[in-house]
Amino acid sequence: MIRLFAGLELPEDVQGQIAEIQGGIPNARWVMEEKLHLNLCFIGNVEEPLLFDLSQEFYRLKFNAFDLSLKEIGYFATGMIPHHLWVGVSNPKPLEALNSKLERITNSYGIRPDRFKFQPHVSIAKLHGSSMREAQEFIAENNLFHTPEFKVYYFTLFSSHAREDGEGKYYRIEGRYPLVLE
Repeated sequence: MIRLFAGLELPEDVQGQIAEIQGGIPNARWVMEEKLHLNLCFIGNVEEPLLFDLSQEFYRLKFNAFDLSLKEIGYFATGMIPHHLWVGVSNPKPLEALNSKLERITNSYGIRPDRFKFQPHVSIAKLHGSSMREAQEFIAENNLFHTPEFKVYYFTLFSSHAREDGEGKYYRIEGRYPLVLE
């Protein structure tokens, strides 16, 4: 079995800009700069032969390249307990359309769509025992966050693997799939 997801790699300068705002919340586990990405479609655990089939389908997918910038900070919470901080996007429409195409492909192989409604974002921290006040203060301090616009020329298929030392996960790039240049 292999655990897969499709996403966007972020330009290094954008990753650096996000890394600059990380910090200041006790017990937060900040996403390492080189692991920052935008998740497009969670696929989940699949048999390894399916990786080849999905990869072939992703190469055939036709979708126009588009411009994107990241802006505003938000959080996911269960009730009044925040558990993730994220950076949003300036224009979710192309990401929603690409997500829809990817889900159609994965559904054709019997892979169920993610149980959560797609909300384009970059996860920047997991919060462990942080208060709502701490999350809201972080957001208030960084409410003007905005990256320059960048062109999205491809999307990436990642596999996720547990580290042998038990300290989290690492991602491996399984394929990059070009978007159509207009």
